Amino acid sequence: MPENNPKKSRRNSLLFCLAATFLSFLAVTIWFARRWFRKNFGYLEMKALLFTLGHSFKGANVSVMFVSAGQYIAIIIGLTLLSACALGLMEYLCKKFNLSLTWQQGKRAQSLSLLKPYRICALFLILCALYIALWRAWKQFNVSAYLTALREDTHIYEEEYVAPTPDTVSAPAHSKTKNLILIYLESMETTYASQNAGGAQRKNNYIPNLTRLANEYVSFSNKSLLGGFYGVTGTAWTMGALFSTTSGLPFSFPTASWGMQNFRQFAPGVVTLGDMLAAKGYRQEFLCGSDSEYAGRKTYFQQHGDHEIFDLFTAREKGYIPEDYEVWWGFEDEILYRIAKDELLHLSAGEQPFNLTMLTVDTHYPGGYVCGLCGDEYPLETANVIACADRQVDEFIRWCQAQDFYQDTVIVLLGDHPRMDTYLVEGVDFYDRTVYNCFINAEHTEGANLKNRAFTALDMFPTILSAMGFEIDNDRLGMGVNLFSGQETLCERMGLEALDEEFSKYSEYYIQRFA
Repeated sequence: MPENNPKKSRRNSLLFCLAATFLSFLAVTIWFARRWFRKNFGYLEMKALLFTLGHSFKGANVSVMFVSAGQYIAIIIGLTLLSACALGLMEYLCKKFNLSLTWQQGKRAQSLSLLKPYRICALFLILCALYIALWRAWKQFNVSAYLTALREDTHIYEEEYVAPTPDTVSAPAHSKTKNLILIYLESMETTYASQNAGGAQRKNNYIPNLTRLANEYVSFSNKSLLGGFYGVTGTAWTMGALFSTTSGLPFSFPTASWGMQNFRQFAPGVVTLGDMLAAKGYRQEFLCGSDSEYAGRKTYFQQHGDHEIFDLFTAREKGYIPEDYEVWWGFEDEILYRIAKDELLHLSAGEQPFNLTMLTVDTHYPGGYVCGLCGDEYPLETANVIACADRQVDEFIRWCQAQDFYQDTVIVLLGDHPRMDTYLVEGVDFYDRTVYNCFINAEHTEGANLKNRAFTALDMFPTILSAMGFEIDNDRLGMGVNLFSGQETLCERMGLEALDEEFSKYSEYYIQRFA
């Protein structure tokens, strides 16, 4: 029967419609946010996600990161409004026409208003939709595994960590060590090469120059063709990659409670590549085409090796770009390489050995940035961006090789992590997507085992020092192994999945020792 009090009836209808619409909004938002995240980020470990959400977005180009969210927001708003209209219409119809079920019971006719059954069914369906959306998100982000790992302890750091000290790394007695140009190529993985070369592309090789460099110089591979190192927990996003490749440790600090708020101190208990080179008298610089404060990069490089910082604001101050210039994350790689050439001429003119560490940005997700140098030979823009990045780094290497400082310099090319969006890599298993590496003009290359290796970003720390000519006691630093030595890596000894599982666990030793 209809409710007798019209005022109370209208209030109940309003409350029901508001509650049901809100639950519908939650279900739709979670569902399409999950789909947007999968399209634009693909794989991003839970630790990286919490790290990103848990600190300031200062220095980040949020418009770039969320450029494709507009259509999903429109869908969410549209479906929510549609749900609200449908709910309101059903309320109106049930009341306006007194919709009810009528049946005969003996000599008396019985009736039941459809209003309450309708509300129960509507709420049940909406709650089912919300449950399914939450369940799919839970599965996609592998929350169960993350929470389980947090409840488990690992002792891998106590057992395997080798502390870098001035005594464990030494220069050769009768020769000098080399300068370092360390180039992090954003999202550069080996899948961009053709299948014939070792990549995952059926027809085209989008990185022919990087493939050639890997074949001409030293490039460690997980297979007999072009390959690279695996992304494991704590290494597979940019700050995690910068940290792990220069410290031999995965980024395993608590993302919420660690005393790194505002990045006043960044891993004060860790000895890094920058620390070691500073102790050896190197002059060091970190160059990037964005705001260096994002994700604590500026603090990390300043506190570990006293790097000079050259970023978006420095480029404006020195007249490389106008004061109001900003594209993509700051400025494009074409300008970055021009600055790098000038900085290298300046650094090499000094009396100190030098380390120029630089980070490219054009190939950043989602999709990449189409600059003025990009061609249109491929139908997919991301393919053109990758091919352009390949040409630019090759031209820069050729320029370096023509300079007087080259003979005394090792050039290391590293991807920072596997691509986070799904362009060019859709359908390829994450553990089949390895990160690019190449060592040009390196020392200690004789007899090195280059192929069919299982290794991670952690092994880059001692391997870079070895490539520069340093000698390392027992060929181990941090959790990494000098790949030139042929000694088994942790990944080879333990297996990739077992190592990844250990790095997912909590370690009180790690927090007490390194934070």
